[in-house]
Amino acid sequence: MSLGAVPDAGFSSEELLTLRFPLHRACRDGDLPALCALLQSSPRSDLAAEDSFYGWTPIHWAAHFGKLECLMQLVRAGASVNASTTRFAQTPAHIAAFGGHPQCLNWLIQVGANINKQDYVGETPIHKAARSGSMDSISALVAHGAQIDFLIHSSTPGFLEGLCYTVSLVIQFLCIVQLEKCQWPDSSRPCTYPGLPRMCPVSLEPPELSPESFL
Repeated sequence: MSLGAVPDAGFSSEELLTLRFPLHRACRDGDLPALCALLQSSPRSDLAAEDSFYGWTPIHWAAHFGKLECLMQLVRAGASVNASTTRFAQTPAHIAAFGGHPQCLNWLIQVGANINKQDYVGETPIHKAARSGSMDSISALVAHGAQIDFLIHSSTPGFLEGLCYTVSLVIQFLCIVQLEKCQWPDSSRPCTYPGLPRMCPVSLEPPELSPESFL
């Protein structure tokens, strides 16, 4: 039965994910044996298939959940490290940066990810890292030459709403807040600030899948 032939009625969102988007499910779970088996039996076009939950391809799911080995297998199988989602024009680098996965981000950069690619609102991966308060991702991007002077006008609810800003301003804000928030007796433990506005459609937590809007 083809993916498009699976009826929606009577299935939970988990069941639909498994039936219609098994590559995506394997990447979410970090199930490397299942992923490798699917890559051998699935047509190459499935690597670029966008799910009907978030509009992500398998490599976006792997990037969001920090599954580095899945990322590697997908790229070896032909997935593009610069795959851009249809709806939001976000790449795996955008997703990994927002999710706070610097190891995945570093690997994506090493194999050719465009770290200055702008999405549908003009934000680059470093904007996503700044929004989520991921200083490790910011550091990785800056180390690889990410531009921090793109001027963005934000309509996101929160302290950035209605402001024109650059990443450098957000980084300064993060540094100030981190200095105020850190209470550790030694400097060996990391302190991150999770309170920046989140950028739809990405969530830092494993998604609660919804059966709406299926293809």
